[in-house]
Amino acid sequence: MLLAIWLLVGAVISFPRITHPAFGFQGDMPLHYHITRSFARSFDEGDLAPRWAGLLDGGKGDAWFTFYPPLAYLFSVAVMKLLGVDVLTSLRIVSFLIFIIAQASAYLFARAFFNRRYSLIVSLFYVALPAFPLVGLKVGLFPNAFALSLAPLAMLGAHELLIGERRARGLVIFALGAGGIILSHVITTYLCGIAIAFMTLIYLPRAGWRGVARLAGAGLLVFALTAHFLVPQLIEMKWVRIDQQIARHDYRDYLLFAKPRDASQYRKMWANFNNAVSLLTLAQTALISLFCLACLPILRKRNRMTTPVFLGSAIAAFALIISLPGSDVIWRFLPGLKFIQFPWRFLPFASLSCGLVVAAARAPQEDNQSSWRTLKPLHRAGISLLLTWAVIANVASTWAIARIDEPAVTSEQVARLFDSSGLPKLTSEEIKRLDYRDDWLYVAYTGNHPYYRPKNSELDIYPPSSQPGGLTLLSKLGRVVSQTLRNERREFAVECEEPMRARIETYNYPHWIAQLDGREIKIDVEPGTGLMLVDLPAGAHRLTVKFEPRSQLEAWARRISLLAWVLFIGWIIRKYAYAMIRKRRFGQATA
Repeated sequence: MLLAIWLLVGAVISFPRITHPAFGFQGDMPLHYHITRSFARSFDEGDLAPRWAGLLDGGKGDAWFTFYPPLAYLFSVAVMKLLGVDVLTSLRIVSFLIFIIAQASAYLFARAFFNRRYSLIVSLFYVALPAFPLVGLKVGLFPNAFALSLAPLAMLGAHELLIGERRARGLVIFALGAGGIILSHVITTYLCGIAIAFMTLIYLPRAGWRGVARLAGAGLLVFALTAHFLVPQLIEMKWVRIDQQIARHDYRDYLLFAKPRDASQYRKMWANFNNAVSLLTLAQTALISLFCLACLPILRKRNRMTTPVFLGSAIAAFALIISLPGSDVIWRFLPGLKFIQFPWRFLPFASLSCGLVVAAARAPQEDNQSSWRTLKPLHRAGISLLLTWAVIANVASTWAIARIDEPAVTSEQVARLFDSSGLPKLTSEEIKRLDYRDDWLYVAYTGNHPYYRPKNSELDIYPPSSQPGGLTLLSKLGRVVSQTLRNERREFAVECEEPMRARIETYNYPHWIAQLDGREIKIDVEPGTGLMLVDLPAGAHRLTVKFEPRSQLEAWARRISLLAWVLFIGWIIRKYAYAMIRKRRFGQATA
């Protein structure tokens, strides 16, 4: 029954968009199409955790998977292989499944406080309020939505570790939930950390410092499990232009009803979008606030429903506060907050909070009456009137987000745009102007993300490529006899009549190593482009270029993660086996 309801709700919200022929054109989804395509290439080559995205940037590649975790793309490619579908169909299916996973994880978290009926309410509020569809459908933040679907599991694990009633189960849930978020989307990890920080503060009188210590220990385990990803990311952030992305989307431009920074069409478009999201933020906040008023009797009595009400209220209040124009001091002094860029990224946690507060208001108390029923009739009537309008505003927002209001476009046109090759490269300014044309041609160029190219590389934008960059000899007195192109390894057989330079059509990231006839040679950087250059002597040679991280710190991070996973899985198996033995012995004793 639960699954049927979740399938129905997920379908009602997501199907208007994912079944539309124009699916994939909105927000960041075109970019994630090309990233998934590049991951699929690595998957076919036997690499399940790639670092270099070789098909991006017109085949010149960038370090995308060093900074964006691979789990959401691995899940999508697994769907491709299992069902035999293409990239775009896989993204449609996973976008739908995200809504099911999100509801299931929110339900499990709510079961820590409520019975099945009210836990179902929490799960529905999490995805039905407009915040989750905004991230997952409208803006197309695909890995962000995937990580959000796991966030309630991490919060459930934190809850059980803090109260200490099911510590072993809590550790497993927290490690898998938080680890899954880290390996899906780093910004969501940060946001989930804020939600868990509020939970820790609210639970502190009950949990004490022992509960905090258990949670901190679980956090160290999660770091060990994910060190193979986190450590390289922290080390290599200074190698790329990640600061440009923060400059392009400054948080000040997305506070409530913020004015455009300049008169450009680009800024006006984002300002119009931000005005709509500001209304959405206020509508959702109003809904939560009204239900908080209905929970006032709970707060006076300090009964078992106090915890979810306080937790929901704190998270929802933070979501509103960081959206206010006067919140600049928080953004500047709270470490890492500016990297989330958009205040509305935190709104899905407010949606989950709203579900908790609603369930607390409606659930029966010790006197078998709900908090809602204990309100005075006049107060209940006033809140009901305002709630009606708040619900209408939120339903209208979700409906507007779910649908696609685009001109007629066929699936064939979509496929042709995504795979358009042979187009000229464009400058970053030219691609901005292309964004506002009605022919959707800019979609063909979205396999580019200059922020994760090496710092000395160009900023030009390229059409899609079906192959990683090859080799170009910078002299006519030579030829490439054969080549093997893989995402993280290239092999070339060349014949040179004289010494010459060769350009490897890939950006020179520090982990690339070149070997000529088995001997390592120096890699130079081409001025202006950032592509790799090597010197070749006369004669027949075999040139190998491979992506090979040699940092000892990164090597130790990989070893730590491997050991942590082995020990963690072994501990789970031992716990499960011990529980089964105890159950069998208990059954024999009672028999």
